[in-house]
Amino acid sequence: MRRIVAFPLAVLATLAALPAIAGTCSVDIDAVETSIATLEQDYGDVLSDISCDFNTNPAREMMCDAAYTLDSDLWRMGRLADLAWVYAYETATGQQVDLANPPRNDTFIAIRDACTDAACLCAALIEDTNSNLGAVGTPYPY
Repeated sequence: MRRIVAFPLAVLATLAALPAIAGTCSVDIDAVETSIATLEQDYGDVLSDISCDFNTNPAREMMCDAAYTLDSDLWRMGRLADLAWVYAYETATGQQVDLANPPRNDTFIAIRDACTDAACLCAALIEDTNSNLGAVGTPYPY
């Protein structure tokens, strides 16, 4: 279930001027949120590798723009990818990691950061999540 957030009118005007990014993804965001909620029970302390304070990388800029819009599907997909990676890493190695500073998925980060449009980001996020969660755990078509 999505939360309803009240924004001041000036913020809404700014958000309306931003491009619609996540619509390109065509995902079931409720299923994404369900997967996030399940993984956050054990991996809630995992943070994004992206800092939105300053970015010159187009993919990271798109992700951060999505984080601050009413339609934050792309950012939420990134949240799921982060959680899925740590889950897969622990499952594969049989060892717990420091959730505040987990190993980063360098291969995925390179692929994601090479994207220059939302369609590429969607595909990269879906592929990575599917790879990490498998057909049973992913909210995306497999």
